[in-house]
Amino acid sequence: MFALQRRRARRQGVRGEQTGAVSFLQFFGSALQVTPHYHALVPEGVFVPGEGGVRFEALPPPTQGEVERLLRVVRHRVLHLLEKRGALPAQGPEDALQAYQAHSLQQRLRWTEVDVRPPPNKQPRCALLEGFSLHANTHLHANDRQGLERLCRYGARGALALERLSRAEDGRIAYRMKRPQPDGTTHLLFTGLELLRRWRVVSL
Repeated sequence: MFALQRRRARRQGVRGEQTGAVSFLQFFGSALQVTPHYHALVPEGVFVPGEGGVRFEALPPPTQGEVERLLRVVRHRVLHLLEKRGALPAQGPEDALQAYQAHSLQQRLRWTEVDVRPPPNKQPRCALLEGFSLHANTHLHANDRQGLERLCRYGARGALALERLSRAEDGRIAYRMKRPQPDGTTHLLFTGLELLRRWRVVSL
């Protein structure tokens, strides 16, 4: 991402540029499924040191093609890192990656006990590629401080929304999902031990 920003800045004649971002790592999706992902706050420009201090050079929004190319780079590097650490079979035969993806999908289905949602409708500056996704279409005005605070709170929020937890009639813990599943399911049910076990796996 930083390399992309530097290249775009240099095309505008900017030299000596520096980039920056604030990232939040999240492990859970809205249905408490294990879906590691990042929320990153990225200034739409670069910082250029000078004698009088640092000035900010704004850049235009990324194009759809740039977002798609960036996602391909991210996917390649993540899979390469997993291979290097022995967490993913080496991509010798073509079916090695396909077998891993099938296994991952099966694990996810067993883990969440809910249906997998279909890919969302095509949106600008958003890309999907073999289980990886990149959404870069959220923009705030430089003076929108309240919007920035809401965005930071969203990225840094806890995995469990406590207001969605309740006690079911049978004594189990009910977690209300953000959106109903395609089959109409609105809550996930856990015993106390099941909820702690799921939380512990991610914490480790």
